[in-house]
Amino acid sequence: MKKLFIIGGNGQVGFCLRQQTENRGIPAFVSSRNVLDVTDSRQLKELITKESPSVIINATAYTNVEQAEDDYDSAYAINCEAVANMAKIAHELDVPLIHISTDYVFDGTASTIYTENDQTSPINAYGKSKLLGEQAVISNHDKYVILRTSWVFGRHGKNFVKTMMRLFASKPALKVVDDQIGGPTYAGDIATAILKIVDYLERNPDSAPWGIYNYAGFPNVSWCTFARNIYSVALEKKLVDRVVEIAPVAAEFYPTKAKRPLNSQLSLQKIKSVFDIEPSDWAGELKTGLDNYLE
Repeated sequence: MKKLFIIGGNGQVGFCLRQQTENRGIPAFVSSRNVLDVTDSRQLKELITKESPSVIINATAYTNVEQAEDDYDSAYAINCEAVANMAKIAHELDVPLIHISTDYVFDGTASTIYTENDQTSPINAYGKSKLLGEQAVISNHDKYVILRTSWVFGRHGKNFVKTMMRLFASKPALKVVDDQIGGPTYAGDIATAILKIVDYLERNPDSAPWGIYNYAGFPNVSWCTFARNIYSVALEKKLVDRVVEIAPVAAEFYPTKAKRPLNSQLSLQKIKSVFDIEPSDWAGELKTGLDNYLE
């Protein structure tokens, strides 16, 4: 592989991309907040131009869903304006842009699994900013892969798995939402999928299948079922030595400022048929890596 420019090296996916490129000897410049302010268009262009990458991967985002309701300007600046600038720069340099998006571009009211072609209709500020980011990529560049993913967790950073492991150690009983359904997605699997896409694009430069792709974990579960799976593996690995009751509740039991989609299930057929990429094995990551989620 030629040189990659990875934006967001301290995030869950960016951290895994850093690890995997280093382990595989793939040349990559990995930026983080202390190196690059993505909202500074001049700095963004100077650094990308200087590094002269063959592919730009955007793994950074404003991801605080609750805070975005009160600070939409910041969410918009990072999730849309900065992404638009990345797309313009990638277009000028004639290099592909791989951009990570989210299931939150949908309203979650569909009775079926969402495909890449389904109508978008975000119901919170974060989702709106991410959808505008997708549209900015499409408007400013013709060589792009937008990867919509869901319920991301990893060994680095804050996430649901780490929160559950902490609560198992301190609470005898938990109530977890059971009417929001989606596919938990291991950040390391997202990084692997991205590098597989990069490899495909470099081998097929004249017939690259640009566009939007879903990538998530399977099987789809509720947050409550996911929590119970985490607890079951934690018991098996002796990472938890106490009984914890995990009871299902409706999302309305936990009123939040930002609405969440009830249905976050993403169809994974397209990415399988085009790139031969399998769904994220979230259950496998729990079995092999749960020790790494202890805080």
